[in-house]
Amino acid sequence: MPPAADTPIVAALPNPAGHLDTGRKLAFNFFLLVAGEMTAKLLTFASLTYLARTLGPADYGFIEFALAVMVFFTLPADLGLGSYGAREIAHNPSHASRLLHAVTGLRLALAVCSMALLAVFILVLHKSAEVKYLVALYGVSLLGHPFLLQWFFQAHDQMRLVGIASIIRQAGFAALVFLFCRGKYSLVDVGAIECGSVACVAFYCAWITRRMGFGWPWPDLRLRHLAGHLAEALPIGLSEIAWAFMWYFCTVLLGLVLSGLALGWFGAAHRIVMALHTFVWLYFFNLLPSISRCVGAPARQLLDLMDGSIRLIAWTGLFAAALLTALAPQVFVILYGRGFDGATASFSVLVWMLPIAMLSGHYRYTLIAYRLQNKLLCCTVISAAVAVALGCALVPLYAGVGAAWALLIANGINFLLVRNAVCELVAAVPLAAALAAPAGALVISAVVYLALAGHNQPLALSGAISVYLAALLCFDGRRLFSFARSLVPAVRGI
Repeated sequence: MPPAADTPIVAALPNPAGHLDTGRKLAFNFFLLVAGEMTAKLLTFASLTYLARTLGPADYGFIEFALAVMVFFTLPADLGLGSYGAREIAHNPSHASRLLHAVTGLRLALAVCSMALLAVFILVLHKSAEVKYLVALYGVSLLGHPFLLQWFFQAHDQMRLVGIASIIRQAGFAALVFLFCRGKYSLVDVGAIECGSVACVAFYCAWITRRMGFGWPWPDLRLRHLAGHLAEALPIGLSEIAWAFMWYFCTVLLGLVLSGLALGWFGAAHRIVMALHTFVWLYFFNLLPSISRCVGAPARQLLDLMDGSIRLIAWTGLFAAALLTALAPQVFVILYGRGFDGATASFSVLVWMLPIAMLSGHYRYTLIAYRLQNKLLCCTVISAAVAVALGCALVPLYAGVGAAWALLIANGINFLLVRNAVCELVAAVPLAAALAAPAGALVISAVVYLALAGHNQPLALSGAISVYLAALLCFDGRRLFSFARSLVPAVRGI
């Protein structure tokens, strides 16, 4: 699922030099990953906002509907094998070549099965032929997904290659959208463009693995010999599918029940949040190998890693959510135009999923790293059931706003469940101490903003930001400065 810096997020190692080297490598990897993914996401966002402006809220909603539907067929085509492969190679690098072919073969077999299920879904879908063709073309792109090998590059700490692969995919999509979606075009054209972009990045990934000395990633289709890998990855994959229910079920439900403007508005709000959530995923994508290396080490190593990371994430996550809530009306006018004014109510709720996901990610990925994926699956299934139940109850009554609240509550419950699981089974990872300062600063900043907003909103916003940043520098400025200082030598030394 998809599927995101030095002293604050690296563990204390036995000697200071090793700690610094690991920190520099992690920080530089994160810098490369963010640079690549930021470029890719900007290209994606530019192409989707262009489609939204030219199609209008109603037709654009069907693109978001198709994307949400495909999540529930793309994840089963991976079934956790990417995360499993990255984890296993991090533990045993000598198994890399065997896992490359095994994981590719399993993903290809699963993609074919997923396409068959998608065909059944399309047959029973009560939508126009154009929408059905759009979903079908997205389904054809599943054949290229087994050869999207970012997980393999991740396992080798080659975050530069991960970023380049993302840029190739999204740059191809954006270029084809701007080239062919001019004047009058159909939703079918968008589906064909998706197939082309996936094919380009699949070829790139295959070529890179050959350059790395592992040969072409031909799939190993001896499925009887691969059953063990599938059994290990299955809990991770099921957790990702359950996670998708928390994030995408309400979009599909809106498309099936309401469609029209409500779907387009919620889809636009959800799209912004998911674009920002990519950086949450990137953070933990980069952090997972470091958490995995804490397995078998003294608990203090994991606690140091988590404490610094949670502090950094708490400050940035709360600040981003509060700022975007205050600027929501302006954001949608600038990005989508006035036809999407109705999206701001849903967005103001959805955006608070970001800090929750950023904090809960520490515990979710710790469960993966410590091979407690069955416990993660249990927690995620419970949270997904809550999202589905609340979605069914709130969407018919409150449309997009009801969907937003269903997702927010479900994510909050997931946070509580995975935190309790880690504290019980791994270590009592601290939270309250790391959250106290940023939460207090947020409350004070909100008071300043509300007191001044009625008189001058720019002044109110500036005052609130100043208060928050002053608190950050006062309580954790030295820690963040240490991170920035250690990052510079890492860049010079590469």
